[in-house]
Amino acid sequence: MSALELVALEPSELRVGLAAEYCRDVTEADVLAFAQLSGDENPLHTDPQYARATNYGACIVHGAFQVSLASALLGMRLPGKRVVLTSVRSRFPAPLFHPCRVRVHGEVVAWSPDAASGLLRVRVSELLGSTLTAEIHMGFGFHDRRAVNPVASAARGAASGRELVVVTGASGGLGRELVRHLGQRFDVLALSRRAAPEGDASDAVRVLGCDLEDAAWEDPLSAELAGRSVYAVVHAAWPGAPRGGLLDLDLDVTRRQLDFGGLVTVRLARWLAAHARERGRLVLLGSTAGSRSPELSMAAYSLGKATLEHALRLLAPELAGRGITINAVLPSYMAVGINQAKPDRATLLETARVPAGRLCAPEDVLGAVDYLLSAEAGFITGQLLPLTGGRL
Repeated sequence: MSALELVALEPSELRVGLAAEYCRDVTEADVLAFAQLSGDENPLHTDPQYARATNYGACIVHGAFQVSLASALLGMRLPGKRVVLTSVRSRFPAPLFHPCRVRVHGEVVAWSPDAASGLLRVRVSELLGSTLTAEIHMGFGFHDRRAVNPVASAARGAASGRELVVVTGASGGLGRELVRHLGQRFDVLALSRRAAPEGDASDAVRVLGCDLEDAAWEDPLSAELAGRSVYAVVHAAWPGAPRGGLLDLDLDVTRRQLDFGGLVTVRLARWLAAHARERGRLVLLGSTAGSRSPELSMAAYSLGKATLEHALRLLAPELAGRGITINAVLPSYMAVGINQAKPDRATLLETARVPAGRLCAPEDVLGAVDYLLSAEAGFITGQLLPLTGGRL
C-alpha cells in the first residue's frame, strides 16, 4: 500500500458531516506483521490450518488491525496533522477474512468549535461483498496550541457566579422553553441533535450539537466544559413517539425507545456523577403515558418511558451516595410537540377529561423543574411527579 497523503485541516475547516475515505489491500503479510508487532499471535489470525477447524473456517483480521486503519484515516486525512486521539469505541458486526480489499470511510458526527474537539465515526467495509466489518468511534482534539475559547467560556461562567445546567433536547418545543427559562438563573449548555437557530445562543446559553444515541457523545460534551463542574442535567430529549402496537412495530423502532429510556438515562447519570461536585440534580422529562397510563396506540413510546422510570428508581440509591438527586416530571397530554398537529377536536376531548378544566402547559413543567432544582428539594430523590390536573 502506498502511504496516505498527510492532510492538515484546521479546526475552522471542520463541520459535522465532513467525510473522507481510502481503500487498501489487506494481505496475509500485513496480518502477520501486525501480530508480531502487537504480540497478538492468536492462531485464529495467523494459522490457516487452525482457523479452518473453527466456526469461521479461515483466518480473520484482528479487530485492533481495523482500529489501526481508522487511526490512519484520523491521523492522515480527517482532520490529519494536528489531531490527537482522545477515545476509541468499536464494534465488529462481521468477520474480515484476509486477503481482502477494504474501504475505510470516516465522517465527523460531532464537533464543538469552542472546545476544538469532536467525534469521527469510521466504517470499515470489505469491498467485494460490501460487508461492514467494523464501526469505530474516535474522539479527537488538536495539539500545537491550547484551545482559547473553552477556557474563556469557563472563566465567564465562573465570573457570573451561576451554576451550570445541561439541557438535552434543546431543539424541541418543550426543550427550548426550558433553555430560555433556566437561562434566566443558570448558565445553560443546550444540547441539540440537529442544528439550532443562532438566536438560541446568548451570554447565558451555549448550544452544542450532540446526539445522545451516538456511541461516544460523552467525550466532546466533557471537553466543552473545560474543567467546569455541572450542577444539573435536565433531560428533555426523546426519539419521537412512533404509533402502533408492539406486535406490529419494527423491532428496531421498539429497541430504540427502550435504549433511550434505559441506556441513555444510565449514561447521563454516569456522566453527571463524573462532572458534578458535592451536589447535583438529574431531572428527567417522562410522561403519564409511561407506567401510569400506557397508550396502546403508542406502545413502544409507553414502554420506553416506563423503562426510564424504572432506571430512575434503580439509579436513585447509587446517586444519593454521591449527593445527586434524580427525579422525573411526568406531564400529561400537552398541546405542544408531537400533539401540535392534532385536530382541535382531539384537544377538546383531552381537556374535557381533566378535572382542573385545562391541559398541562409548559409553565407547569417549568415550575416542577424549578422545584426539583431548588435547595428545598434536596432530600427528594427517586420520585415521579405526575402533572395530571386531578385526572385519575
